[in-house]
Amino acid sequence: MSLKDAFLFNLQSETHLRDARHANQIYTQNNFAFAPKQKYMYHVRFEPNEEIGNSATSNVFRFQKEIGILVKSADLPSYRASVENKQQYNRKKNVQTRVDYQDVRIAFHDDNTGITRALLEEYYRYYFTDANKVTQGIAGAYGPRDKYFARVPAYGLDNGKKNPFFKYITIYQLSRRNWVAYTLVNPLLTAWDHGNVDSAAGDFNESTITVAYEAVQYTSGSVKGDTPAGFADASVGYDVTPSPLGYLDDAMDGYVDTSKGLLPALVGLGTSALLNKAFGNSNSPSKNIFKQVASGVIGGVITNVLSQNKLPVPDPQNVQTPVTSTSNNSRILDSGTILQALSNPAVANQVVPALINSGALPNVGINTYNSANATQKAAYDSQIADKISQGDQKLSQVASNAINSLGT
Repeated sequence: MSLKDAFLFNLQSETHLRDARHANQIYTQNNFAFAPKQKYMYHVRFEPNEEIGNSATSNVFRFQKEIGILVKSADLPSYRASVENKQQYNRKKNVQTRVDYQDVRIAFHDDNTGITRALLEEYYRYYFTDANKVTQGIAGAYGPRDKYFARVPAYGLDNGKKNPFFKYITIYQLSRRNWVAYTLVNPLLTAWDHGNVDSAAGDFNESTITVAYEAVQYTSGSVKGDTPAGFADASVGYDVTPSPLGYLDDAMDGYVDTSKGLLPALVGLGTSALLNKAFGNSNSPSKNIFKQVASGVIGGVITNVLSQNKLPVPDPQNVQTPVTSTSNNSRILDSGTILQALSNPAVANQVVPALINSGALPNVGINTYNSANATQKAAYDSQIADKISQGDQKLSQVASNAINSLGT
C-alpha cells in the first residue's frame, strides 16, 4: 500500500481502518449474547425413584450428586418426524404422521470408587431378577438341571416392580451464568455398557448408557443457589472459595444493586470517587477531560454487561423450575425518558456522538456532524429524536447505555 494512500491516512475519507467490527458486534457485544456455547459447560441430574431405597441402602442415592459430576459426555435430545407425501388432486402435500425420539447416549468416567458401576448394577438388579439369584442363595437358581425341579425360580423381568428406576434425567447447558435444560420424561435404558479392558491401551475406561424417553420438557433459569440442583456444591468437590480478584465477584453472584448507579453497584465506590482515585481531585481541564472519557468508557462497558436481552423468551407454560429467566431489560429506557434527557444540552453533548457513531443517520459520520452548522445539527438531532420516538431499538439501547453511564 502506498504511503500516499488516502484510505490509509484518512485524508479524503471518513472510513478508518478498524478491527473485525462485524464479528465483534455479533459475538462479543452484550456480554457475548450470541457467541456459540461451549460444549464442556454442562451438568446432568439423575433423579431415582424412592422405591430403590435411600442414602443408607442405595449407592445411587448416596452418590446422587457425584453421578452427575462423573458424566463424561451426553447427547442432547434429537427427534425424527415421519412425513408422508400425499396426493391432493395431483398436488404434492407433505403430512406429518408421528414423531420419534432418538435415544440419548450418556458416557460416565469409570471411577476408582465404583460409583458409576454401582449405578448400572443397581439398575440391573432393580429390573431383572437374574442378578439377584446367586447372591441371595436361592436354591436351584441356574442349576444345570433346574428344569427338572418342582418349583423353578423367577427370572428376567418377573421381579414385581411397578415403578420406573428413574423419575427423570435432566441435562443442563450452562452459559453466561444462565442455564437451559432438557428433561427426559420416563427414561428407560435400552443399553448399558461397562466399557472394556485392554492391556495395550493407555486411555481411561468409561461406562455408557443409552436412554429412551417418551417426551422432553424444556426449562431455563439462572445459575444461583441450588439451581441447577447439585451444581457448584461444595460437598462434591467444587471450589466455592470467593475469588480474590475484586469487587466484581458480588456482581457475578447476582447481588447487584443498580439503584444508585452501575459503577457504585459493581465496585462499591461512587463514580466520582473512583475517578478521583484514578486521576486525582484536581479540577484542571486536562484531568477533567480524562475523567469524562474514563466515565464514558467504564460506564459503557459495565452497562453493556448488564443491559442485555435474554433470548429466546421462556415458554410461559414452563413451570418445572423455581427460577426462570425473563426477557425484560430494565436498563433500556423508554423513549420519553431518553428524549427528556436529550433536551439537556450537557447530556446531549455526551449522548448524541454515541448515537451518530452507531449509524443513526445514514452517510452522516461524527466528522460531518461536528462540522455542520447549528441549523443542520438541529435537523440531525430532530431525525434522531424521531427514530427514538418511533421505537428504534438499537438507538434506544445506545442512548440508554450512554445516559446510564452518566448517572442521569
